[in-house]
Amino acid sequence: MKKFARYMLLASAWLVLTPIAVAQDAPVSRVTPVVLAYRRARPSVVNISSEKIVTTSAGPFGRDVFRDIFPSPFRRKVPVQSLGSGFIVHPAGYVVTNSHVVSRATKITVTLSDNSKIAARVISADPDHDLAVLKIELPKGKSLPHLPLGRSDDLMVGETVIAIGNPMGLSNTVTTGIVSALNRELQFAQGVKYSGLIQTDAPINPGSSGGPLLNVRGELVGINTAIRADAQNIGFAIPVDKLMELFPMLLNFERINRAVFGATVRQRHGSAGDELIVSAVRTGTPAYGKLKVGDRLRALNGRALAQVSDFTCEMLALGAPAKAFLECERSGKTLQITVEVKAKPKPDGKLLARRLFGLTFKAVTPQSARELRLPLEHGLMVVGIDVGSPAERVGLRLKDVVFQVGTAYVVDLESLGMILEEAGAGQAMRIGVARGNVATWVRLRAKAPPAKRP
Repeated sequence: MKKFARYMLLASAWLVLTPIAVAQDAPVSRVTPVVLAYRRARPSVVNISSEKIVTTSAGPFGRDVFRDIFPSPFRRKVPVQSLGSGFIVHPAGYVVTNSHVVSRATKITVTLSDNSKIAARVISADPDHDLAVLKIELPKGKSLPHLPLGRSDDLMVGETVIAIGNPMGLSNTVTTGIVSALNRELQFAQGVKYSGLIQTDAPINPGSSGGPLLNVRGELVGINTAIRADAQNIGFAIPVDKLMELFPMLLNFERINRAVFGATVRQRHGSAGDELIVSAVRTGTPAYGKLKVGDRLRALNGRALAQVSDFTCEMLALGAPAKAFLECERSGKTLQITVEVKAKPKPDGKLLARRLFGLTFKAVTPQSARELRLPLEHGLMVVGIDVGSPAERVGLRLKDVVFQVGTAYVVDLESLGMILEEAGAGQAMRIGVARGNVATWVRLRAKAPPAKRP
């Protein structure tokens, strides 16, 4: 009996200890979905350092605390550094970030995931939606890893999200949280309002603005944009679907390249994945009669098209005049279509500015900025305002510097003309104006041409 009891005791001990030994032989993987998502996205995430020149006022004994109320005679211009984040959306070096990260920047440096630093320039910015597109200047033939656009229309409150950015200058920082709410609205100064935002409790700190918000599959679902300074764990992101909608406008290849193509393309979420669809074709353009609304684009000049950023950036690289060789699907058939991209003459920016808004401009240079003590070294200085014009009615003054019209930065009359040639009578345009050490935005409504006599 004693032998039997001793046997049962040993057998029980073996049964208890065996699972422990098995568990030790098969450890749980530490590579979670968050780790995998970060590894996939990290090569495409960049840090952005921008330098702005601001005017400061100081008294003879240091800073003048009343400088915002009473102008001081002791004024000097100093460079100010700001940090932000962004992500590459196309191998040619196009970067998406927030508009406020690069607003009024005189110098922009992008740091890649391998810590190399490359100069970049603003191609387009939309302060109304806090989005901007930069272009990294790459050596010929070099390409960069990019982050494909995901979708945000199927986001669920409570699902896990991942933010990557450059908070407080600490590069490649990853934080996690959940989607706290959808379709939030934020009101800022100067009447700026952002709507349709994603609310998240993933920590978003200064320097993280412009970085990607991912789901657990590593897909881009938003662009981190704002935090509530008076609260904890409340951050906001622009839905990626809004970026898809605005991308063709932000990178308007017809305006930038002085080209005429004629078809509008948008990205659509389908049951089998995203697809590029022709949404409109303008009468009398090269695309008219060749492309049709509803055509699904598959390739451009031998390069596969998956997203709207692919099409837009490839068309930018194509230039004008040129030929666009398109592969598309129509009614279940695959078609090869060639569209001539035509060049159009440069508009007269000086003439259009005066005709539409009653403004006369002169390009700002670093030398003229120093001599006239202008707030910016690039832009267009107001040197004439017609009586009774839209410019006079909104309160523009001589020596104001216009640095942005619509979504585009302007540095000369040629770039201004390329924007204004599309403006129609009665159309309101958002104008960025610098006066002293203050930057603001006003809306100028283009005046109608004089009525013709019978």
